[in-house]
Amino acid sequence: MSIRLLPLAFCALLAAGCSPRTASTEEAEPAAVSVEPLTAARVADLIAADGAAHTLAVLTGPADTSGFDQVTAGIATGDPAWLAVAQSFRPHGDGWFGEGLSDALYKSLSKNAPGVLAVLKATGGASELTCESTTDNAAAIAAVTAVTDPALADVKAECLGYMTAG
Repeated sequence: MSIRLLPLAFCALLAAGCSPRTASTEEAEPAAVSVEPLTAARVADLIAADGAAHTLAVLTGPADTSGFDQVTAGIATGDPAWLAVAQSFRPHGDGWFGEGLSDALYKSLSKNAPGVLAVLKATGGASELTCESTTDNAAAIAAVTAVTDPALADVKAECLGYMTAG
């Protein structure tokens, strides 16, 4: 290489080193966002950190409209951890959200009647929405009737009153 070409070669190398780096195909793809399903423990942690009213507002807000659906689906299983979540939310759930909580508690009656009755007792008693009178509630009536805990006798009677009315 001649001495005259040396400055040109140097400038070419310098320019190549300063040009913007192009992203590889792997870097250009957006990272997949992993959305974890809500668990009763996670919701309980949120309630402990921010309070039930705030957590309910977040779960029913525009940021994640599926949050409340996940909560009611969990409550409907009758799992004790989800029933604890329901107990925290029930005093704060009104309107559509209160109806959703009541429906989820009704669905869990046939799976864990003592747990649901304990939630109802702790949060103001049974309601017509929670202890529905429907044509397909034989399993729920049987489950509530089978509860023998004397501490739940009043709320049991109240719930059965709603379930058998009509």
